[in-house]
Amino acid sequence: MRYSRISIDSGTMSKAVSDRFVKSFLDLFVLELLDDGPKHGYEIMRELKIRTGARIGAGTLYPLLYELEDQKLVAGEWNSPNRRSRRIYKITEPGTKHKKQGFKSIGLLVQPSTTGSRQ
Repeated sequence: MRYSRISIDSGTMSKAVSDRFVKSFLDLFVLELLDDGPKHGYEIMRELKIRTGARIGAGTLYPLLYELEDQKLVAGEWNSPNRRSRRIYKITEPGTKHKKQGFKSIGLLVQPSTTGSRQ
């Protein structure tokens, strides 16, 4: 199994801070989940809850998925004519590039400064 960078240690961050962090970078977290393989919306919500503790509702997730699809960062298609149809989302090549650059930027943003810091 491939290492996934989506995991928030509840021991180091308060629930409020953790939820705000996840919601602020929700597009990157969704893209990271989709990098593990195609998923439908409910799977994404469930995995986000398991891995981060944040409850992301359908009213937040689906507009984001539509926006990511408009930006060509994910591709969605309807599946299974035999049962209730679900839209399955997968990450695209531009989505993979966006995700990598986004996590790199977050790393630079939260990296402690070694110059000019107060002690």
